[in-house]
Amino acid sequence: MPPLPSVAVWLAMIKHNLFGLTVQMYLDADLYDRGQPLDSVIHFLTVTLKELNWNDGRKNVVMDVGCGPGNTTIEWILPLFSNLDKLIALDSLPSMIERATAKNCHPKVEYHIADFNDRSAVERWKGKITKLISVNCFHWFKDQEKSFQLVYDLLQTGGEAACYFLLGSYLYDAMIQIKSDPKWKDYFEEVDMCIPESHFNKYDSSHYRKMVENIGFEVVLCQSEIKINRLPSHEKAKDRFYSVCPLVPLVPENQREIFKEELYQCILEKSATKDDEMPLHKASTLEIVIKKT
Repeated sequence: MPPLPSVAVWLAMIKHNLFGLTVQMYLDADLYDRGQPLDSVIHFLTVTLKELNWNDGRKNVVMDVGCGPGNTTIEWILPLFSNLDKLIALDSLPSMIERATAKNCHPKVEYHIADFNDRSAVERWKGKITKLISVNCFHWFKDQEKSFQLVYDLLQTGGEAACYFLLGSYLYDAMIQIKSDPKWKDYFEEVDMCIPESHFNKYDSSHYRKMVENIGFEVVLCQSEIKINRLPSHEKAKDRFYSVCPLVPLVPENQREIFKEELYQCILEKSATKDDEMPLHKASTLEIVIKKT
Protein backbone atom coordinates (compact mmCIF):
# COMPACT_ATOMS: atom_id res chain seq x y z
CA MET A 1 0.00 0.00 0.00
CA PRO A 2 1.62 3.32 -0.99
CA PRO A 3 1.95 6.13 1.57
CA LEU A 4 -0.79 8.73 1.60
CA PRO A 5 -0.12 11.80 -0.54
CA SER A 6 0.73 15.13 1.02
CA VAL A 7 -2.04 17.57 1.96
CA ALA A 8 -1.20 19.71 -1.09
CA VAL A 9 -1.45 16.77 -3.47
CA TRP A 10 -4.61 15.52 -1.73
CA LEU A 11 -6.26 18.91 -2.26
CA ALA A 12 -5.13 18.89 -5.90
CA MET A 13 -6.74 15.47 -6.29
CA ILE A 14 -10.04 16.79 -4.97
CA LYS A 15 -9.86 19.94 -7.06
CA HIS A 16 -8.90 18.20 -10.30
CA ASN A 17 -10.71 14.87 -9.76
CA LEU A 18 -7.46 12.92 -9.66
CA PHE A 19 -8.44 10.40 -6.98
CA GLY A 20 -10.49 8.03 -9.10
CA LEU A 21 -10.73 6.96 -12.69
CA THR A 22 -9.47 10.08 -14.41
CA VAL A 23 -6.43 12.32 -14.34
CA GLN A 24 -7.08 15.82 -15.62
CA MET A 25 -4.65 17.86 -17.66
CA TYR A 26 -1.54 18.62 -15.61
CA LEU A 27 1.29 20.97 -16.40
CA ASP A 28 4.06 22.12 -14.07
CA ALA A 29 3.78 25.87 -14.67
CA ASP A 30 7.27 26.65 -13.37
CA LEU A 31 9.10 24.09 -15.52
CA TYR A 32 6.85 24.69 -18.52
CA ASP A 33 7.54 28.42 -18.34
CA ARG A 34 11.30 27.85 -18.60
CA GLY A 35 11.14 26.08 -21.95
CA GLN A 36 10.95 27.48 -25.46
CA PRO A 37 8.63 26.17 -28.17
CA LEU A 38 10.06 23.37 -30.28
CA ASP A 39 11.63 24.43 -33.58
CA SER A 40 8.84 22.66 -35.48
CA VAL A 41 6.23 24.73 -33.63
CA ILE A 42 8.08 27.96 -34.40
CA HIS A 43 8.30 26.94 -38.07
CA PHE A 44 4.54 26.28 -38.16
CA LEU A 45 3.76 29.70 -36.69
CA THR A 46 6.35 31.81 -38.48
CA VAL A 47 6.73 30.09 -41.85
CA THR A 48 3.73 27.87 -42.61
CA LEU A 49 1.06 30.34 -41.49
CA LYS A 50 2.79 33.27 -43.18
CA GLU A 51 2.91 31.30 -46.43
CA LEU A 52 -0.84 30.76 -46.03
CA ASN A 53 -1.30 34.54 -45.78
CA TRP A 54 -2.41 34.64 -42.16
CA ASN A 55 -1.00 38.16 -41.89
CA ASP A 56 -3.63 39.44 -44.30
CA GLY A 57 -3.88 42.95 -42.87
CA ARG A 58 -7.50 42.49 -41.78
CA LYS A 59 -8.77 43.64 -38.39
CA ASN A 60 -8.53 40.25 -36.69
CA VAL A 61 -10.03 38.97 -33.46
CA VAL A 62 -7.70 36.09 -32.61
CA MET A 63 -8.12 33.28 -30.07
CA ASP A 64 -5.22 31.26 -28.67
CA VAL A 65 -6.49 28.00 -27.15
CA GLY A 66 -4.10 26.59 -24.56
CA CYS A 67 -1.90 29.66 -24.17
CA GLY A 68 0.03 28.38 -21.15
CA PRO A 69 2.18 31.08 -19.51
CA GLY A 70 1.82 33.32 -22.56
CA ASN A 71 5.35 33.09 -23.96
CA THR A 72 4.28 31.66 -27.31
CA THR A 73 1.28 34.00 -27.41
CA ILE A 74 3.42 37.12 -27.12
CA GLU A 75 6.60 36.07 -28.91
CA TRP A 76 5.24 34.05 -31.83
CA ILE A 77 1.48 34.45 -32.28
CA LEU A 78 1.03 38.19 -31.67
CA PRO A 79 3.60 39.21 -34.35
CA LEU A 80 1.62 37.25 -36.96
CA PHE A 81 -1.05 39.94 -37.08
CA SER A 82 -0.21 43.47 -38.21
CA ASN A 83 -3.76 44.79 -37.76
CA LEU A 84 -4.93 43.09 -34.59
CA ASP A 85 -8.11 44.11 -32.83
CA LYS A 86 -7.54 41.83 -29.86
CA LEU A 87 -6.11 38.44 -28.95
CA ILE A 88 -8.12 36.28 -26.54
CA ALA A 89 -5.80 33.78 -24.83
CA LEU A 90 -7.34 30.86 -22.95
CA ASP A 91 -6.00 28.24 -20.60
CA SER A 92 -7.82 25.91 -18.22
CA LEU A 93 -5.09 26.10 -15.57
CA PRO A 94 -5.16 29.12 -13.21
CA SER A 95 -1.41 28.77 -12.59
CA MET A 96 -0.74 29.37 -16.29
CA ILE A 97 -3.00 32.41 -16.56
CA GLU A 98 -1.48 33.84 -13.38
CA ARG A 99 1.98 33.64 -14.94
CA ALA A 100 0.77 34.96 -18.29
CA THR A 101 -0.83 38.06 -16.78
CA ALA A 102 2.25 38.71 -14.64
CA LYS A 103 4.96 38.14 -17.25
CA ASN A 104 3.41 38.46 -20.70
CA CYS A 105 0.84 41.22 -20.55
CA HIS A 106 0.05 43.30 -23.65
CA PRO A 107 -2.64 45.93 -24.24
CA LYS A 108 -4.25 43.87 -27.01
CA VAL A 109 -4.10 40.50 -25.23
CA GLU A 110 -6.83 39.29 -22.87
CA TYR A 111 -6.05 36.25 -20.71
CA HIS A 112 -8.91 34.10 -19.46
CA ILE A 113 -9.17 30.93 -17.37
CA ALA A 114 -11.44 28.78 -19.51
CA ASP A 115 -11.80 25.06 -20.10
CA PHE A 116 -12.24 24.68 -23.87
CA ASN A 117 -14.05 21.38 -23.26
CA ASP A 118 -16.78 23.35 -21.50
CA ARG A 119 -18.87 25.07 -24.17
CA SER A 120 -20.41 27.45 -21.63
CA ALA A 121 -16.94 28.82 -20.80
CA VAL A 122 -16.42 30.13 -24.35
CA GLU A 123 -20.00 30.72 -25.50
CA ARG A 124 -19.57 34.53 -25.25
CA TRP A 125 -17.20 34.46 -28.26
CA LYS A 126 -19.47 32.42 -30.53
CA GLY A 127 -19.22 33.69 -34.11
CA LYS A 128 -16.78 36.46 -33.17
CA ILE A 129 -13.36 34.94 -33.90
CA THR A 130 -11.58 35.50 -37.24
CA LYS A 131 -8.47 33.44 -36.49
CA LEU A 132 -8.01 30.66 -33.93
CA ILE A 133 -4.66 29.09 -33.06
CA SER A 134 -3.95 26.16 -30.79
CA VAL A 135 -0.48 24.76 -30.15
CA ASN A 136 0.08 21.49 -28.27
CA CYS A 137 -3.37 21.51 -26.76
CA PHE A 138 -5.77 19.38 -28.81
CA HIS A 139 -4.09 16.12 -27.81
CA TRP A 140 -5.40 16.72 -24.28
CA PHE A 141 -9.01 16.70 -25.48
CA LYS A 142 -10.88 13.41 -25.12
CA ASP A 143 -13.50 14.27 -27.73
CA GLN A 144 -11.55 16.00 -30.47
CA GLU A 145 -14.50 16.06 -32.86
CA LYS A 146 -16.51 17.98 -30.27
CA SER A 147 -13.59 20.40 -29.87
CA PHE A 148 -13.34 21.01 -33.62
CA GLN A 149 -17.11 21.57 -33.71
CA LEU A 150 -16.67 24.23 -31.04
CA VAL A 151 -13.92 25.85 -33.12
CA TYR A 152 -16.38 25.96 -36.02
CA ASP A 153 -19.02 27.64 -33.85
CA LEU A 154 -16.60 30.25 -32.51
CA LEU A 155 -15.34 31.31 -35.94
CA GLN A 156 -16.98 33.90 -38.14
CA THR A 157 -17.88 32.74 -41.63
CA GLY A 158 -14.60 32.87 -43.55
CA GLY A 159 -12.60 32.55 -40.33
CA GLU A 160 -9.70 30.13 -40.08
CA ALA A 161 -8.18 27.89 -37.43
CA ALA A 162 -4.64 26.52 -37.21
CA CYS A 163 -3.78 23.68 -34.83
CA TYR A 164 -0.55 21.86 -34.07
CA PHE A 165 -0.75 18.88 -31.71
CA LEU A 166 0.65 15.45 -30.92
CA LEU A 167 -0.69 12.23 -32.38
CA GLY A 168 1.83 9.95 -30.68
CA SER A 169 4.86 10.32 -28.42
CA TYR A 170 7.54 8.31 -26.65
CA LEU A 171 6.32 10.04 -23.49
CA TYR A 172 3.05 8.12 -23.81
CA ASP A 173 4.90 4.83 -24.26
CA ALA A 174 7.01 5.60 -21.19
CA MET A 175 3.92 6.44 -19.12
CA ILE A 176 2.27 3.16 -20.10
CA GLN A 177 5.38 1.22 -19.06
CA ILE A 178 5.96 3.07 -15.79
CA LYS A 179 2.31 2.71 -14.80
CA SER A 180 2.78 -1.07 -14.76
CA ASP A 181 6.13 -0.95 -12.92
CA PRO A 182 5.73 -2.65 -9.49
CA LYS A 183 7.50 0.31 -7.90
CA TRP A 184 4.90 2.82 -9.10
CA LYS A 185 1.76 0.97 -10.15
CA ASP A 186 -0.05 1.29 -6.80
CA TYR A 187 -0.19 5.05 -7.30
CA PHE A 188 -1.79 4.76 -10.74
CA GLU A 189 -4.33 1.95 -10.50
CA GLU A 190 -7.43 2.55 -12.65
CA VAL A 191 -6.11 5.91 -13.77
CA ASP A 192 -6.70 7.38 -17.23
CA MET A 193 -3.36 8.85 -18.29
CA CYS A 194 -4.77 11.39 -20.78
CA ILE A 195 -3.17 9.59 -23.72
CA PRO A 196 -5.03 10.48 -26.92
CA GLU A 197 -6.77 7.85 -29.05
CA SER A 198 -4.48 8.80 -31.91
CA HIS A 199 -1.51 7.23 -30.09
CA PHE A 200 -3.19 3.83 -29.80
CA ASN A 201 -5.06 3.87 -33.11
CA LYS A 202 -2.20 5.37 -35.15
CA TYR A 203 -4.36 8.09 -36.64
CA ASP A 204 -2.87 10.11 -39.48
CA SER A 205 -3.99 13.20 -41.37
CA SER A 206 -6.73 11.33 -43.26
CA HIS A 207 -8.61 10.72 -40.00
CA TYR A 208 -8.69 14.42 -39.15
CA ARG A 209 -9.39 15.57 -42.70
CA LYS A 210 -12.54 13.46 -42.74
CA MET A 211 -13.52 14.65 -39.25
CA VAL A 212 -13.31 18.39 -40.00
CA GLU A 213 -14.86 18.07 -43.46
CA ASN A 214 -17.86 16.33 -41.89
CA ILE A 215 -18.24 19.32 -39.58
CA GLY A 216 -18.26 21.68 -42.57
CA PHE A 217 -14.72 23.02 -42.73
CA GLU A 218 -12.74 23.57 -45.90
CA VAL A 219 -9.29 22.03 -45.40
CA VAL A 220 -6.45 24.38 -46.29
CA LEU A 221 -3.65 22.19 -44.88
CA CYS A 222 -3.68 18.83 -43.14
CA GLN A 223 -0.46 16.89 -42.71
CA SER A 224 0.82 14.36 -40.21
CA GLU A 225 4.49 13.52 -39.85
CA ILE A 226 7.21 12.57 -37.41
CA LYS A 227 8.86 15.72 -36.08
CA ILE A 228 12.37 15.49 -34.65
CA ASN A 229 13.52 18.47 -32.60
CA ARG A 230 16.86 18.89 -30.88
CA LEU A 231 16.71 19.82 -27.20
CA PRO A 232 19.47 21.89 -25.58
CA SER A 233 20.45 19.38 -22.86
CA HIS A 234 19.32 16.23 -21.11
CA GLU A 235 18.35 18.30 -18.07
CA LYS A 236 16.14 20.55 -20.19
CA ALA A 237 14.66 17.52 -21.92
CA LYS A 238 13.92 15.86 -18.60
CA ASP A 239 12.17 19.00 -17.36
CA ARG A 240 10.12 19.28 -20.55
CA PHE A 241 8.71 15.75 -20.37
CA TYR A 242 8.16 15.89 -16.60
CA SER A 243 6.32 19.21 -16.86
CA VAL A 244 3.59 17.68 -19.05
CA CYS A 245 3.26 14.25 -17.41
CA PRO A 246 -0.21 14.00 -15.84
CA LEU A 247 0.90 11.26 -13.42
CA VAL A 248 3.10 13.63 -11.43
CA PRO A 249 0.46 14.87 -8.94
CA LEU A 250 -0.21 11.29 -7.88
CA VAL A 251 3.42 10.71 -6.89
CA PRO A 252 4.30 11.66 -3.28
CA GLU A 253 6.43 14.78 -3.24
CA ASN A 254 9.37 13.02 -1.58
CA GLN A 255 9.57 10.58 -4.50
CA ARG A 256 9.06 12.92 -7.43
CA GLU A 257 12.74 13.43 -8.26
CA ILE A 258 13.18 9.65 -8.46
CA PHE A 259 10.05 9.38 -10.61
CA LYS A 260 11.30 12.20 -12.85
CA GLU A 261 14.60 10.42 -13.46
CA GLU A 262 13.03 7.02 -14.10
CA LEU A 263 10.43 8.50 -16.44
CA TYR A 264 13.17 10.17 -18.48
CA GLN A 265 15.32 7.05 -18.63
CA CYS A 266 12.27 5.17 -19.91
CA ILE A 267 11.75 7.80 -22.62
CA LEU A 268 15.41 7.49 -23.66
CA GLU A 269 15.00 3.72 -23.86
CA LYS A 270 11.84 3.98 -25.95
CA SER A 271 13.44 6.47 -28.34
CA ALA A 272 16.73 4.52 -28.51
CA THR A 273 18.68 7.56 -27.33
CA LYS A 274 21.89 7.15 -25.33
CA ASP A 275 22.84 9.38 -22.41
CA ASP A 276 25.88 10.70 -24.29
CA GLU A 277 23.86 11.64 -27.38
CA MET A 278 22.13 14.94 -28.08
CA PRO A 279 18.58 14.63 -26.67
CA LEU A 280 15.80 14.69 -29.24
CA HIS A 281 12.08 15.25 -29.04
CA LYS A 282 10.52 12.75 -31.46
CA ALA A 283 6.77 12.72 -31.91
CA SER A 284 4.06 12.12 -34.48
CA THR A 285 2.29 15.43 -35.02
CA LEU A 286 -0.59 16.96 -36.92
CA GLU A 287 -0.58 20.38 -38.55
CA ILE A 288 -4.03 21.43 -39.69
CA VAL A 289 -5.38 24.70 -41.07
CA ILE A 290 -9.10 24.88 -41.74
CA LYS A 291 -11.59 27.48 -42.90
CA LYS A 292 -15.25 27.98 -41.99
CA THR A 293 -17.20 28.45 -45.22
